[in-house]
Amino acid sequence: MRKKILIADDSQTFLMYIGILLKRMGFTVIPAENGLEVLKLLKLIEPDLILLDIRMPTLDGLAVLRHIKEDKEIQNIPVVMVSGDLSTEMMEKCKSFGCAEYLTKPIKIDKLHDALQECLFSGTGKKRKYLRVPFNAKVAIIYDEKQINLYAESLSERGIYLRKKDPFPVGSTVEIVLPLKDGKSIKLQGTVIYIKGLLGDILKVSPGMAIEFKELADREAEILKKYIEDIMAGDIIESQEDTIIKIDT
Repeated sequence: MRKKILIADDSQTFLMYIGILLKRMGFTVIPAENGLEVLKLLKLIEPDLILLDIRMPTLDGLAVLRHIKEDKEIQNIPVVMVSGDLSTEMMEKCKSFGCAEYLTKPIKIDKLHDALQECLFSGTGKKRKYLRVPFNAKVAIIYDEKQINLYAESLSERGIYLRKKDPFPVGSTVEIVLPLKDGKSIKLQGTVIYIKGLLGDILKVSPGMAIEFKELADREAEILKKYIEDIMAGDIIESQEDTIIKIDT
């Protein structure tokens, strides 16, 4: 079941774009435009995490945070504060009130990912260290000196899942060629670590193979991370006059 994240911010633009990003990360999003709406929603639902802006009309984020942490029924819900205030004083104040993490605007994707993974999955064995996105695109794969094109299902900083009805054996060494936006490409070495045949549960995982990238150079890892971030939020950045979510380059 998808984790539910309650987001509160008085900017509808921010709510819309951060909501799109979180959905692409695999979460269910519940928006609220101010602190009072948050408290009303908490009477009806119990989110897995709250993403809370500090400066909001009607009831600001700090007041909402204090209310949550003083209520025994909801005080265990992790709260991540979001603000354009970069001061150590504000960060320490939010921490003293009980927030789990403090993110500054413009939000960076890797920082958001790390905060969500730490708050929601730490200690469960499901925590993801690396970014992962759905990736329905065709890529070239070189195996046994032959190149074929296969459709992918997902892509992460550590590997890729490719659809193939007769996957290569586990342990096979391959090369993956990912097309970049500028017409160039990046070639990555990998090893098949998991296969799924036609007789598997095709409703959950399509027949194919998971390939783990091997021996990534620092530059390759940097390009791959930027590539994944562009897939996740590139269109969001391009459609905004003012950058709400920033991707490091």
